[in-house]
Amino acid sequence: MILHTVGGILDRAIKAENKKHGDLLRLDHVEGYLELSTKTKSYFAADVASWDADFYVKVDDDVHVNIATLGETLARYRKKPRVYIGCMKSGPVLAQKGVRYHEPEYWKFGEAGNKYFRHATGQLYAISKDLATYISINQLSYTLTWC
Repeated sequence: MILHTVGGILDRAIKAENKKHGDLLRLDHVEGYLELSTKTKSYFAADVASWDADFYVKVDDDVHVNIATLGETLARYRKKPRVYIGCMKSGPVLAQKGVRYHEPEYWKFGEAGNKYFRHATGQLYAISKDLATYISINQLSYTLTWC
C-alpha cells in the first residue's frame, strides 16, 4: 500500500498521468483489510459507470502484467456470459481470532474449518461486464467476503 499526502509529489504525479492519458480511476474510500469488499464493490460500480468494456480487471500495484497474454486469455471468454477468471484457489475459513486473515463472519460458511468456495486470488482477476454490472446494481444489497 502506498500512502501519500493529498497535494504531495505522488498525488501531483498521478494527476499529471491521468491528465495525459485519462485512464486512471481514483476511488474515495477507506483503506484497510476490513474494507476490501466495500472498495471492490465501489471499484466495479465506478468502472461500469465510466467505461464500456467486455471485462473489468483488478490488478494489485505490485503485479507485472503481460498485457498481450491477458488480452488473448480474455478474448477466449468474450462470448461467454458471467465470466470470473483468475488464479483460482480454495482454502479453510479461518474462524480463530488473532490469526492472520481471520474471518469475523466465518459462520456464513458453515462450521469452523469449512473451505471457502473456489475463488480468484486477489492479485489479479477479471470479471465480465455482466458481473460488474450486477455488482454495481446490487452493491448495497450484499456483502462480498474476501479470503
